Amino acid sequence: MHIMLHRLFGLFFISFFTLPFIHAKDHHALARQADAVVDVLLSHALTQDIDAKGCDYVLKHIPQKGRARLKEKILTFIQHSKPLIFTLVGFPFKSRNTEKNVVGTLPDQGERVALQGLQSLVNDVTRLYPPGAMIQIYTDGFAFCDVIGVPYETVRSYERALKTLAADLPALSIITLQDLFPGFSFEQIQNQIKAEHASSLLDHTQKEILKKRLLKEFNDPQGRALLKRVSLYHIADMMHRRSQQINALYKRTFPNALALSVHYQSDLGKKIGLSLVPGTLTPWHGVAVQTKDGSFEIRRKSDVARTHTLNSYQINGLTCYFYSH
Repeated sequence: MHIMLHRLFGLFFISFFTLPFIHAKDHHALARQADAVVDVLLSHALTQDIDAKGCDYVLKHIPQKGRARLKEKILTFIQHSKPLIFTLVGFPFKSRNTEKNVVGTLPDQGERVALQGLQSLVNDVTRLYPPGAMIQIYTDGFAFCDVIGVPYETVRSYERALKTLAADLPALSIITLQDLFPGFSFEQIQNQIKAEHASSLLDHTQKEILKKRLLKEFNDPQGRALLKRVSLYHIADMMHRRSQQINALYKRTFPNALALSVHYQSDLGKKIGLSLVPGTLTPWHGVAVQTKDGSFEIRRKSDVARTHTLNSYQINGLTCYFYSH
C-alpha cells in the first residue's frame, strides 16, 4: 500500500510540474507554425496600391500593420488542427470596354493564372500546415453590374465559365450570389445587397482613384454616352456603396473566415491584399500578356493589341485568350 501511494504521488508530481512545460512547448511550436503561414501569405501579398499606380495616381505608401492579429487568427485554426478557411470577394465580370480593355465578356487566361496563383498559395500553406486551407471566392458582379451598365445575363455567363475554369483546382470554391440565394431573381438578390449597411464614405483620395479607374472603364463610345446620362461622381459613390454592402453581406454570412482582398491592405489583421497576377490591373480589367520567360502579366488590350499576337489555350473546355510576342 505504501509503495502504491508513493508511485501515485510520483506520477502526480511529474504531471503537475511537467505538463505545463509540455503545453508551453506545444504552444511555441504551434506559434512558430502560425508565423510560418503568415510568412507564406505575405509572400503572395500586394506591397503597393495597384489601383493608384494603374491610374498614375501618386499615393503616399501606407506601411502594413496587423501581423500579430493575423497570426492570432491563424493560430485559432492551428490549435484545433482545422483547415484554414479564406474568403475572397471579387471576380465580378469582364470590363464592359471590349474596345480598349479586354478581349471579350468571358474569363480568359488572366483569370486562369489568377486562380492558379490562389491554388499555389494553398499548396504553399499545406506544405507547412498539413490540414491545409481552402479559398472560397465570392463573386460580386451582381452588386455592380447595373451601375456599370453590364447586363446581369453577362454576369451569369461569366460566373458559370469561372466555375468551369476552376474545376480542376481542388482548393478553390466559386460561390455566387445565386448559390447563396437559390431561386431568387436578380432584383431580389440586389435587394438583399442593398439592405446591408454601407459602413464608410469614400475619402477624397479614394474617390479620385476610383474616378480615374472609371474614366478608363468608360473610355469608349458606349461608356462616354453613359457618362452623359449619369455623372461620374454618382457612379463612383454607388460603386463604393455597393462594395461596402456586398462585403458586409459576405462577412455576416461567413464571420470566422480569414478575409483576403484583391486590393492593397495596410491592416493585415483585417484583410490580406493578394497579388493575383503581376501588373497594376486585376484580371477582369485587362488581358493576359505572356512575357519572354513564359509568365503572365495583366495589361490593357489597347496597349498590346497592335504589337502582340492573340493566342489561346483550351482549359476545361473553355477558350482562354492571351497575347504574346
